[in-house]
Amino acid sequence: MKRRAFTLIELLVVIAIIAILAAILFPVFSQAREAARKSSCLSNSKQFGTAILMYAQDYDEAIVPWFKIREYPGQPLNERFWFGLLHPYIKSTLVPPDPGRTYTVGGQPAGLHRCPSWSQERYMEGVNMPDCYPGEMDPYWPPTQVFAHYGIVFQMASRIGSGTQQDPFFHFPGSLCYPPSMGGLTRYMPEIKRPAETILIGDGITMLDKGPTYVVISIGCESAKIHQDGANFTFLDGHAKNIKRNPERYLQSTVENGQTVWFSRYFCFSME
Repeated sequence: MKRRAFTLIELLVVIAIIAILAAILFPVFSQAREAARKSSCLSNSKQFGTAILMYAQDYDEAIVPWFKIREYPGQPLNERFWFGLLHPYIKSTLVPPDPGRTYTVGGQPAGLHRCPSWSQERYMEGVNMPDCYPGEMDPYWPPTQVFAHYGIVFQMASRIGSGTQQDPFFHFPGSLCYPPSMGGLTRYMPEIKRPAETILIGDGITMLDKGPTYVVISIGCESAKIHQDGANFTFLDGHAKNIKRNPERYLQSTVENGQTVWFSRYFCFSME
């Protein structure tokens, strides 16, 4: 009887075929996992959108503020941020649970405030892109506490920029629930010219820096790499979508005083 076995050449060919198949399939599996994480994060963003509209309905069309003044001694800080103000509508886990300034160093968000795709590496890659803010976030790491893997725009009394393509107009629709003498400003839904194109919340970060000295909130070009080549954002009409690459690079033009001017499509609520 004769028994035939693989020759060395045949074995090497089989191994090479397996290696080639693995090289082809592993990126596909990785992309599928990332697509699932992006969908989970987008679902969080959609729930924020529903909460934004419910908050506005309960507060005379006011846009939820990114922060509010202390209402009573010892009020937990997490109740005063935007995610705490939206908590009654989404009932997700608030971090940290302790009142005052008792935090766990390096504490991370949970529930809807956690994006499964978020990582410091991806976030910093976006920050350090040439068209973003290279190096500006370095002093804040490691943070004392990360409250959310999402950020919210702040209040702006008037628009900034010169209206050129190189320096377009920006006008954030954020609110700050403080006295006007301290920079407080409340925006209302009827003020928003293009609610379906005006971002309020999106992939980014809400945290305390390593002091803890500063509240750090970022949203915009910083999140451009969170989902490989884009980020998820929630708009003031309640919907959410993924925007590819730097969301600040999308411009729109209009005519003012007989001249063409440019503004940030997603970050300028007062122009149409």
